Amino acid sequence: MPPEQLAPDLWRIRVPLPFRLREVNLYLVRGDHGYTLIDAGIDTADARSTFDGALGELGLTESDIERVYVTHMHPDHIGMAGLRARAGSRVFIMREEERRARFVWGTEPFSDWITHAREHGAGGDVAEGIVVAVTMLRKAVTLPERFEFVADGEVVEAGARKLRIVWTPGHSDFHYVLVDDEARVIFCGDQLLPTITPNIGLYPECRPNPLEDFLWSLGRFEREATYTILPAHGENYATLPERLGQFRTHHEERLAGIRSQVVASDGAGATAFDIVRHFWGDKLSTHELRFALVEVVAHLEYLRFAGDVTRETVSGIQRYRS
Repeated sequence: MPPEQLAPDLWRIRVPLPFRLREVNLYLVRGDHGYTLIDAGIDTADARSTFDGALGELGLTESDIERVYVTHMHPDHIGMAGLRARAGSRVFIMREEERRARFVWGTEPFSDWITHAREHGAGGDVAEGIVVAVTMLRKAVTLPERFEFVADGEVVEAGARKLRIVWTPGHSDFHYVLVDDEARVIFCGDQLLPTITPNIGLYPECRPNPLEDFLWSLGRFEREATYTILPAHGENYATLPERLGQFRTHHEERLAGIRSQVVASDGAGATAFDIVRHFWGDKLSTHELRFALVEVVAHLEYLRFAGDVTRETVSGIQRYRS
């Protein structure tokens, strides 16, 4: 698909993904002295070909990209950041996001992830399968030798645009969005997706209550009610207050459903994996099973911090009780 012009200085480039979520939107902003790219896409042969083709249609080369703002460290957003850096781009993330990016996309073993999955009820084969799938994704991420950093509240440049950085934790600990107050648009990464909710998962090395973080971060957009949202997945929309309400309702319903399963355990306690199987059975791919497990853990921990459930370790397994 050719690049789609959204404004005189702005294009959307759709890059394919090797997941059920079929593509990611990258945004290219023209400037007098170079272009700015918002998110980098995954590093696969198809993604490289698509991106290079889009640049060619615009009469550009990769050396024309001066800056890349990576909203967070997930592979479909950071994957080709290293390629852009090699071509001369400056690559920006939030400072605290670099540590996790270097770990997840580096070479250290995911031993804590295996333990985490087993502690929450996933059997050995399932836990190891999850880690094998993530390890294979390391081939689809190329990191730059060095990042530069943005901070919450900072105003940065993208061509002639001034973009305000807003920290939005939850989907990733140091996810951020870029707000153009003059044009009244938000480059939202995965924060404010139009038709799906971003995965809110708890991993061993992350902040302890990501669902609380996410719900808090939704409250940071009260004054942007009429802004247009430019998401990393899906189409633009301009109904932000309604969408914020849908996010909150979704998580309220998910919390109620998870709590009901804890209550139904009749005192024996439910594991996160028990609850995953209750909601999704065996319909999930290995990648989807990982997302489901860490999301259920995040919801259980939100309930635990709120005092609605308790957690006890029984024979090395975390069980939640009402």
